[in-house]
Amino acid sequence: MDGFDLKAFQRALHHLSNDERINPATREAVLTLRESLPDDVEIAGDATLDAGDDSSGLWETLTDTGDGSADMMQSAGRVPTRAKTPPPSDAAAGDNPFRDLPHRRRATTNPSIPTGTQLDRFVNLGLVGKGGMGEVYRVLDPALKRRMVLKVLRSDQQDDEVAVARFLEEARITAQLHHPGIVPVHELGVLEDGRLFFTMREVRGRTLKEVIAETHEAYEACEPDERDWHTHFQALIDVFFRACEPVAYAHAQGIIHRDLKPSNIMVGDFGEVQILDWGLAKAVGSTEMYRETESLDLADLQASTSTLDTRRGSIMGTPTFMSPEQARGEHDTLGPRADVYSLGTILFMVLDGETPFTGVNAATILFQVVDGVGRPPGTELGTPSDLVELCLTAMSVEAEDRPGDAAEFAEAISNWRDGSNRRKKAQQLIETADEHMPHYRELVEQAQQLRTRSRRMLREIPSVAPIAEKRPAWSLQEEAELLEREASTHRARAIQCLDTALTHVPEFEPAHDRLATIYRRDHAEAERRRDLSTADSLEVFIRAHNTGRFDDYLAGDGRLSLRTSPPGARVNISRYVHQDRRLVSSLERFLGHTPIIDEELPMGSYHIEIQASGRATVNYPVFIGRQATWSGSPDGDDAVFHVDLPFSDELAEDDVYVPGSNFWRGGDERATDGPPRSIRWVDPFVIKKFPVTHRQYLKFLNDLVARDENDKADRYCPRNAGNVGVHRKQSIYHRDANGVFVPKADAEEFLDLPVNLVDWYSARAYARWVATSTGLPWRLPSSDEWEKAARGVDGRFFPWGDKLDPTLCRMLHSARTDPGPVANDTYPADESPYGMRGAAGNIRDWCLPNKLDERGDISDETLVPFRGGCWFSTSEMFRLAGRGFKPTVARSA
Repeated sequence: MDGFDLKAFQRALHHLSNDERINPATREAVLTLRESLPDDVEIAGDATLDAGDDSSGLWETLTDTGDGSADMMQSAGRVPTRAKTPPPSDAAAGDNPFRDLPHRRRATTNPSIPTGTQLDRFVNLGLVGKGGMGEVYRVLDPALKRRMVLKVLRSDQQDDEVAVARFLEEARITAQLHHPGIVPVHELGVLEDGRLFFTMREVRGRTLKEVIAETHEAYEACEPDERDWHTHFQALIDVFFRACEPVAYAHAQGIIHRDLKPSNIMVGDFGEVQILDWGLAKAVGSTEMYRETESLDLADLQASTSTLDTRRGSIMGTPTFMSPEQARGEHDTLGPRADVYSLGTILFMVLDGETPFTGVNAATILFQVVDGVGRPPGTELGTPSDLVELCLTAMSVEAEDRPGDAAEFAEAISNWRDGSNRRKKAQQLIETADEHMPHYRELVEQAQQLRTRSRRMLREIPSVAPIAEKRPAWSLQEEAELLEREASTHRARAIQCLDTALTHVPEFEPAHDRLATIYRRDHAEAERRRDLSTADSLEVFIRAHNTGRFDDYLAGDGRLSLRTSPPGARVNISRYVHQDRRLVSSLERFLGHTPIIDEELPMGSYHIEIQASGRATVNYPVFIGRQATWSGSPDGDDAVFHVDLPFSDELAEDDVYVPGSNFWRGGDERATDGPPRSIRWVDPFVIKKFPVTHRQYLKFLNDLVARDENDKADRYCPRNAGNVGVHRKQSIYHRDANGVFVPKADAEEFLDLPVNLVDWYSARAYARWVATSTGLPWRLPSSDEWEKAARGVDGRFFPWGDKLDPTLCRMLHSARTDPGPVANDTYPADESPYGMRGAAGNIRDWCLPNKLDERGDISDETLVPFRGGCWFSTSEMFRLAGRGFKPTVARSA
């Protein structure tokens, strides 16, 4: 230590440790250095530095930033400045077994060894590359005839004891690591010129840095619709995982690498992955044979970007890939988590294609390293969020927030890979399910069309027709059944695929969403069928698979818009609730005055009462479907719709006004010949509250008699429908001495019974007579008009709700004595939401066909619709979606 005054140096350290101008990190370094020096100098408490003291320049040495920048001084705690490092001790030098060999000679330059020359017993095949400490050559072992690589200490480093010690340490550590991912060391020796060398197995392939670049370039070259992250990057993640394994093995042996980066990872021609360059490797907890405080001036850090490669000094490693604790020069605290950080930065580059930190010089990058990564990797490429989270966790600024070692990190990556593979399998199952569902929907639609055709054909065929006439319609039904069975198979296979996908990835949202979609469709259909038990069970499945997409659907809230003509009408609303097997309106409240726009309401069926001065009170039922808006407008009509409010004197006491609106038509599987459920629009109309009574019908017949139209009167007179027996086609009235029709019975109550035993022609003739008598356009209701007037708009099965009971309407089991029709007002529960009575039981009603072109050309054989049940009907005919068809000349109840 010629020329070095130890006492002056110790005094300088004493004054620096008490100087308030230095920052805490520097003071701590000074105290550490003081403690490491011999304790043989007494320093007075008031000792001062004079101009002649050799230590007088120490303050400038420790605090000089290289460019006089005050800002750099404030950052001294983030990028450490260091004192000049004393030469290595003799102990370090003495650990070199080749130190005293006779061939050592001093070298000042480092020329490459020519190809073809001998390197010890090896033949030099050419230079592979150079580093800061050594050179790597490809060589041939003539004895074994195998190619290897030989790493030799640089000529200009052979007298550097620190370089020699590190070179030996690299060879020894690498030789101790027996793992397929670590290149084995075969031999350690010294060349004729005195330089150390060791040989290793040759590894052919590309660096991970090259593989990363090629993968990202290939991904960017794909068309946007062809880019699939898992397809393009799965192999690269596999390579990265295999790179973690040898590092995990080294950690298990107590060794950390300290210079992990993509260029130090070789991917072989057959997929093998090797970790290279263990020159900075360290046995954790051991005392190394060289000092790690070799000088590294801040000016070096501020040099050009060419200095961003591996550094050997107090800041050791590659700035872009080193941990924050390495960047701060805290070598005594380094452990496996430092390598985990480096693996995290490599993963960042794998996911992003770019390094996490960039800058024009090392200092800029080191400041970023200490601050922490500022962005997630690969977000624009569609990188899985859980993999991004693994990467950022490994790159945590605080070491304790990272995985404990490479094995723990590799396990996390392995779990992700397993999950990714399971996710890939789940995705394949989803694609298979997606192939089944279109077939399912197509087959269901075809089956519905066939059933519709079959119903129409059977409608035109008399029930007593021979089998041969019915066979074509039956064939359509059978074909529809086969299609439905095939459709069910496709649906079941789709659900099976989706369920299996969830066994691979339980939280796989696409599978949950598709299952929820299937069950939502079934649930909506069950609600349309008013099959509440099935709907309730399906709702459980929807909730089980709901990822948030169906929150609004499950909540079910909808909106109401209501406009009237004239505006300003008062609107009271009440909701239908179940009570005693009936739907009754409950909790009426004032909603506002029209127009009412987008009023939010829970889904369900409502009764609205509209009142306006000088206008008749209007019953206006509405149905708020799931997430639906009721506006009253016909589907597809963008025009604003207004509910017309008739004047009070426009309606008679027994008139029922049915405002125009959509309604649920059909959809009751238990109803006789009921059509599939559909939404139909019906214009506003007026219908009589009760069926026509004998009293009213007798007035019609006697008016014909008065006008001397006796033939018509006889034609339209009710007659028994039987074709045999003593009462065959016998009139239920008789004529008195004046030819007037009178009932055969004198009972007054007979006159209030609904008329029966009239054919369709008679019913139509009565309606025309009423129209002529009143000057109003009365006619028979169409089938759809009757159904809407009887059911309202919510698709209920009966006028009062969905449950049938003999006490609610006139049916076969309603009477304890002989069954028969009763007066119209006997069963008040048999009342529709609009106020129409007797639609379910007591007597059936003739209707017009729905289409106008079907009303013109009608003959005695034409089948025309009749609706509703009667006092002797089966239960299916009481269901309002059911319908019957009879020839126009048929007579029945």
